Amino acid sequence: MSRSHIEQQGLLQPESFDLDDLDSSELAHQNGHARYPGKEHSRLRKTFISSWLRPRYVVIALATVAALLLIGVGINRGRGFRLTKDPPYLPPPRAPDNPSKQWAKPAEFKIVGLIFFGRPSLVAILDCYLKRNLVSNGGWLDEVHFVVNTKKEEDIKYLEELIKTSDLYKMITIPSLGYNEVWGNAVERNVMYIKIDDDIVYFNDEAIADIVYTKIHHPNSLDIVANLINSPETGWLHYRLGAIHSYMPEMQPPQNPSPDSKGPTAWRASALPEYKGDMEFPVRGIHNGKEDDGSTLEIGSPGGPPFKGHRWLPLPENEKNLWRTPMFESKYDPDGPDWGSWSLGAQAHYSFLENLENENLELYHYGHGIDDEREGIWDMAYERMNINFMAIWGQDVLDNLPFETRDDELELSVTVNKKLRRPLLVNTHAIAAHFSFRSQHEMFDTDLLDRYRAYANENICTKDNQIKSP
Repeated sequence: MSRSHIEQQGLLQPESFDLDDLDSSELAHQNGHARYPGKEHSRLRKTFISSWLRPRYVVIALATVAALLLIGVGINRGRGFRLTKDPPYLPPPRAPDNPSKQWAKPAEFKIVGLIFFGRPSLVAILDCYLKRNLVSNGGWLDEVHFVVNTKKEEDIKYLEELIKTSDLYKMITIPSLGYNEVWGNAVERNVMYIKIDDDIVYFNDEAIADIVYTKIHHPNSLDIVANLINSPETGWLHYRLGAIHSYMPEMQPPQNPSPDSKGPTAWRASALPEYKGDMEFPVRGIHNGKEDDGSTLEIGSPGGPPFKGHRWLPLPENEKNLWRTPMFESKYDPDGPDWGSWSLGAQAHYSFLENLENENLELYHYGHGIDDEREGIWDMAYERMNINFMAIWGQDVLDNLPFETRDDELELSVTVNKKLRRPLLVNTHAIAAHFSFRSQHEMFDTDLLDRYRAYANENICTKDNQIKSP
């Protein structure tokens, strides 16, 4: 589903005042004339007409006619323009007098990271980002709560050891698994929660501050979500905005690859060799090659991973060959190929790492906000959106429990939002990389996890908190 944004800007600057433009009737009044007989009348009438033929008045007249035509076209087009069933009403927010002051961490409430824990290999990467964003390190997170969402004893022991590494880390156990139980036992009123899935493998330094700022300054919203890498809702937009680049999976294991192109320190796209081979790779996924049961495509099968730990390589003539790549199948659809196929997700991740290296993250910025340096708003208009990295008030969750379904994503992006008429907004300047969905388990057969680990070790983790390769 595509969206159209029509932005019109225009400003007519007044020119300097000209004494010659005084109304001829006022001149007549000053001269004691009620009417202008004979030649005097003709002269004044010509003067009046010639004054309106001056360029400035011609411009004004043409602008007026153009404006009337645009209004008429807009009315006619509006008769066939489809609006969403429940368009949100958001009064325009007032820009702060001192934007820089507004970005200071709020002191009147706590900000708590809420992690649904279950996968240690992924949390090991996330841990570095969380510690970097603790208040004790100059960040915005007063605490981080890990909600145990697994029954595996080995994983729980890992979490118990992780909690010991920070006084601001806390472990929350719940009586039974399920989103009603998780949310009901994990949140409190008057606390702003940053709900982060345990497979978030990157988020920019300003991401938490950005979504908190947006939540405060757009109080009519229910929740604010980051601009997600590997998401069916944002993937199509990234593709259309030029943030996606041409990549294909390497079909054969490389011979003697350089350490900067493959290995524990490799993450830079510039070190990858150029792809060579057939520029055809079938897109396979849910409803197109496998069932929605957590199963994976076999290695070497059509559309499946070529081999374990494979790389994706840049194609020659990037823009010319982009249509040959999996992301060409991208759709603005929560149940589309961006969710159901691992290959679209892999290409999105490799494209992101290229943009990250080249410091081109502005490619992901779209929409406008109060402060365009830190905020770009994409209103989901009550359509489904992933909530992998989200800001929400605790009371807004508690007041709407129990959820009608077992799907908290559906509840907190569509159902509750519609009921309260409070939309989910995406702040596109807050960027978070979401590793994979259950339908994309083949992602673990790429070397992407190694690359995100290498980036974190080099740029995010402290020397005392380096992530060990499994």
